[in-house]
Amino acid sequence: MEQVRVLEGGIVKIPEEFRRKLKLKDGDKAVFTEDSKGNIIIENASLYVLPTLECGFWGLGQKVGISDEHDIVKFVREFRKEGRE
Repeated sequence: MEQVRVLEGGIVKIPEEFRRKLKLKDGDKAVFTEDSKGNIIIENASLYVLPTLECGFWGLGQKVGISDEHDIVKFVREFRKEGRE
C-alpha cells in the first residue's frame, strides 16, 4: 500500500511501482473507473481503450470483406491512395 498526498486541483503523484505496473510513462493518460462494488480502478488509457474499441468494431471486418492480414493491408493501401487523390 502506498499513501499519496492530494495537491491543489486534485493532482496526485502515482507511485513509481504502480506506474511501472500500469505501464504509464510521462505524458500518458490514465482512466479511472468504478466497478459494481464501488472499488476505484486506475488503468492505462491506451490499454483500456483498445479492447473497448475492439468490442465496438466486432464483426465489422466481415461485413466489409476483411478476413485476414492481407485484406487489411489492401484496405489500408486503398484508403491511403484515396487520400492522395
